Amino acid sequence: MIDPAQSLRGATVAPNSDKLGVPLTAEYADGLHMFDFRRYWHSFLERIWIVAICVLAGLFLALGNLARTPKLYQAHTVLEVEFQEPSFVPTADYATRTRSAFLASQEALRTIEQNLTNQTLLARVVRSEGLAQDGGPALLGQGVVANKSSSTTERTEPSQAANKTQNASGVTTFTPLEEALGRGMAGMVHPMIRRGTRLIDLYVTHGDPAMAQRLAEAVGREYIRNSIERRASSSEDALRYLLEEEERLKRNLQKSEAAANEYKAKNPDALQLGGGTAATGSQGAGAGGARGGLVEDNLQDINTKLTAARADQIRLEGQLQQVDQIGNNIDALLAIPGISAAPMVAAARSNIIQIEANITTLALRYKEKHPKMMAAKASLAEAKVKLREAVLAQRPILRNTLEQIKATEASLQQALQNQQGVAVNLNRTAIGYQELARQAETDRALYESVLRQIKDTNLAKDVKANAVSVIEHSPLPNFPVSPRPTRTILLGLLGGLAAGLAFVFGIDALDRSIKTVDQAESTLGLPVFAAVPDTTDEGPVSRLKRRSKAFRSSNYRVVVETPESPAAEAFRNLRAALSLLGPEAERKVSLFTSAVPNEGKSFTSANYSLALAQQGYRVLLIDGDLRRPNMHRIFRFPNARNNSDEDSAPGVTDCLVGEADVASAARQIPAGEIQLVDESIELTENILAATGGQLFVLAGGRRAPNPAEILAGPFFGQLIAKAASLFDRVVIDSAPILAVSDTLLMMPHVQTVCIVVRAAKTPRPAVRRAITLLAKSGIRPAGLVLNRLRRSRGVGYYYYYASHGYGKDEGAYSRGYSYHRRSKPDHEGNGA
Repeated sequence: MIDPAQSLRGATVAPNSDKLGVPLTAEYADGLHMFDFRRYWHSFLERIWIVAICVLAGLFLALGNLARTPKLYQAHTVLEVEFQEPSFVPTADYATRTRSAFLASQEALRTIEQNLTNQTLLARVVRSEGLAQDGGPALLGQGVVANKSSSTTERTEPSQAANKTQNASGVTTFTPLEEALGRGMAGMVHPMIRRGTRLIDLYVTHGDPAMAQRLAEAVGREYIRNSIERRASSSEDALRYLLEEEERLKRNLQKSEAAANEYKAKNPDALQLGGGTAATGSQGAGAGGARGGLVEDNLQDINTKLTAARADQIRLEGQLQQVDQIGNNIDALLAIPGISAAPMVAAARSNIIQIEANITTLALRYKEKHPKMMAAKASLAEAKVKLREAVLAQRPILRNTLEQIKATEASLQQALQNQQGVAVNLNRTAIGYQELARQAETDRALYESVLRQIKDTNLAKDVKANAVSVIEHSPLPNFPVSPRPTRTILLGLLGGLAAGLAFVFGIDALDRSIKTVDQAESTLGLPVFAAVPDTTDEGPVSRLKRRSKAFRSSNYRVVVETPESPAAEAFRNLRAALSLLGPEAERKVSLFTSAVPNEGKSFTSANYSLALAQQGYRVLLIDGDLRRPNMHRIFRFPNARNNSDEDSAPGVTDCLVGEADVASAARQIPAGEIQLVDESIELTENILAATGGQLFVLAGGRRAPNPAEILAGPFFGQLIAKAASLFDRVVIDSAPILAVSDTLLMMPHVQTVCIVVRAAKTPRPAVRRAITLLAKSGIRPAGLVLNRLRRSRGVGYYYYYASHGYGKDEGAYSRGYSYHRRSKPDHEGNGA
């Protein structure tokens, strides 16, 4: 018995892979993370008609929008905001500084920008321009009726009365119609701060260019006018309050000055300490002021003398302490300033200096023993003795001087206490007067401040200036700003393109199928042996098919029926790819399966078997799908029942239960149904294809009641071993892996496993699950067959992998082969 597991034990499966059982190759790992641009490009080409429809829909929507949208014109006015409000009266009060600081900030610009769309301001514009007189059609293009009864009454009233409508507090009120028009106008006004400047661009859109210009001018003008009116109203209120406050402060000032004068008259000594005369201006000046200054001067003089006496006392005490420490050292005592400056000491020192100078003069004329020199030296010694006596006599003099200073300090201290008593008595009397004087001074300062504010306010209330001004007036707009045909159409096209791309890529993202060979290899990590294009749109079949009644309703055997087709060439590629997998002894038994039903495994098995037979092999095709056998219908066996899965002739089931053997149950396919050349070529004996190939088909036979149990026994292995000994190649068509367990039971007895995947239909998770089940069984599939691949050149799925039609009408698999051979003998051996 053949051991097919030898060729499968080398398969490796990633033990820790996220997808258990999926072979982990470099291509597979890269494919999970690599962006497949070709896949998305093919998806786009495949569904480009959806994108075209979406783009056309976007174009029609844009054209419809252009047809429905009314034309709008935009007027543009530029406002400038100064750093401070212009004023003809120089003021530096806190309110003015605060207002200037606010105007210089960015918040002021944003506040003005928001106020330009204020509904109250817009209602003012409606009233000033008389837009409510006709009910609003001129502004909004249709009548606005906020209150039918009130609006009807308002139209009959004079417009002047409507303009003067005010409530009891003096605030201007608006009619419901004016407020409604103001709200409707809010969507037309669009202010915008110009970045990096103090300019505000005011845009107003309207269907009428003249009305747009009129509204743009009116909004800026009414904002400036409203600001001036609010400032004037505020100034009037402030002036009214200041006048009332001036009257009150004037009465308080008169009362406080009268009280201070009355107290001074009753207490003449109240000004003895001075300092209170100025509190009442010129009143109270006279003798009292002089008396108050005398008391203060006496106190200051006594304090000065007392301070000087204390300083002398401290100085003398320090000098006496030095004298006591020095003792009788004349030179050290002379260093003390008090002793050296004494008159007796100074005279003695001057005498010594004169004698020394005389001795110096005599020394130039006489010698030391000369009488004059000796007399001069005796005088010098006597002068030094006198200096010593004068220095030593300064100690008692200093003590005597210190005692005199102490006595003087005591007398000054007594005089200071007496003068302070006098000042305290006067202070008690002056306290009441000082309080009255301070109150009068405070009232006078407040009164004068209010007078200044009244003067400034009275001058500034009539100033018609504002920090906001119009620096650029709006011209009459000539071209509409909305709708913009080019922009609208471009946006419609881009929107349609975006919607189409989103729809296409969304469908592709939701599509879990495998569409291309590259995607299959990168996703599943297995090579694709053949990419079989879809045969539903195949061209004309061969003459053999047209003349054969057995094949009139069949398009399964494309290798024979349409040998020039890309599908037939794909199966020849599959035959070549499987022949290169290894030694011939290890690839005799091949099994074709799929993850789910209707993938084309029977179609693949039949054509692969035909391709092997055409190469000259003796091939046995086994219908291993015991639940839904199909080979008896593909090859149109005469005793097969119509529209039935059961064949009356012996088949696989009969061989497995021992009622038939392989040799007798296998039915040979006629050579005319295998060869791809006709009789005219056969007669010429110029056939270059391999000869002697045979194809036997072992159909399913009768229906098995328990196929899984039958396959689990030893009989299927014996059947494969017997078939391998009788035939060159054994091809098995099995059941889907995820549908039933029959295929997994066959795996230990086969050598090569190929999984058939239907392009653009089979879910990737299903194929991964099938490969995982095979890996758990210790089986690694040899590769994939991508079936029913789209072959349209516009989509680009198939022609990327093969150029179908290559060599057509040049003798390759065609009935004109013999003619070309006879007419063009020099082309023999030249190939592409």
